[in-house]
Amino acid sequence: RDFFEGLPDGHPLERFFREFGGRGGNEGQPEKRSPRRYGMSQGSGFFISDDGYVVTNHHVIDKGTEFTVIDQDGEEYNAVLIGADKRTDLALLKIDAGNDFTYVDFAEGAPEVGEWTVAIGNPFGLGGSVTAGIVSARGRDIGAGPYDDFIQIDAPVNRGNSGGPAFNMHGEVIGVNAAIFSPSGGNVGIAFAIPASTAQDVIMKL
Repeated sequence: RDFFEGLPDGHPLERFFREFGGRGGNEGQPEKRSPRRYGMSQGSGFFISDDGYVVTNHHVIDKGTEFTVIDQDGEEYNAVLIGADKRTDLALLKIDAGNDFTYVDFAEGAPEVGEWTVAIGNPFGLGGSVTAGIVSARGRDIGAGPYDDFIQIDAPVNRGNSGGPAFNMHGEVIGVNAAIFSPSGGNVGIAFAIPASTAQDVIMKL
């Protein structure tokens, strides 16, 4: 039975297996690729302006030479890297598409421990997903650099969620999801986000 039977055209799983040669007549055979294409990284991000500025993590775009942003409707846009800061694991991309994008704002104040948060991202490349939890701690030092002041959340976050936003209940971004604590690589209820105050400052400088 074809695993893809019933999946709509353009479903993220179909795209993933097409990229890595796992469907149809090419099943089990590597797909021919351009000599310039050595690998592909996936992550999440969010618009911070209607003219196409996108925030994500540095480790999502690290060593990348070509960048594609796929919106929630499946539209693909070529993007250019405006700047990145490895120390805070933040990066800024720009799309020039001639149309307005729906964007979000950073929260002005720090979140309170115990308040609800919603994480949005692209776990495992499956497409847009929303998970909910609470802010379980602030000021976490995870040994990731000189700006270790992470927000700890328990909203399920997995590989591919990196660079996505963590929202408060007012729809404001309280942090940029950046890391998980997991021996297995999957969600165990502990994730870390770069605080909005840090992200906003760094992104404005970029």
